[in-house]
Amino acid sequence: MMMFERNAGSHTIYLEVKEIGKDLLISIHGGDEHHIGGVSIAYVTPSHYRDASTVSLSSLTFPGHKDYIVANSAAEKICKVLKRSTVVTVGIHYDKATKRDIDEIINTVDALVEDILSHYAKAE
Repeated sequence: MMMFERNAGSHTIYLEVKEIGKDLLISIHGGDEHHIGGVSIAYVTPSHYRDASTVSLSSLTFPGHKDYIVANSAAEKICKVLKRSTVVTVGIHYDKATKRDIDEIINTVDALVEDILSHYAKAE
């Protein structure tokens, strides 16, 4: 298992990666209350229209949570670049989050995704 972390303001956001065979199980969590708010799965599938492949994406969310938006973005990007089936859970909660906090969370998660992609690029 690998762990990446970055600060988003006064909070820390964590990204944990577990390899299960060729597949990836990723947990992104942090803030004032860690939880699972949304889950996304992404996998490579052949395109029906040309000799290429595309990424298929499915998501689930717990009522009242918007974490699936971040999960969708992370799962799709990781799967697309690494060509590996990917499951991402996200649970980030800030008490009384502002628009600025949300933007900072999204930017921090994007940076964590780049960290994992860099890690795998160096390993190849």
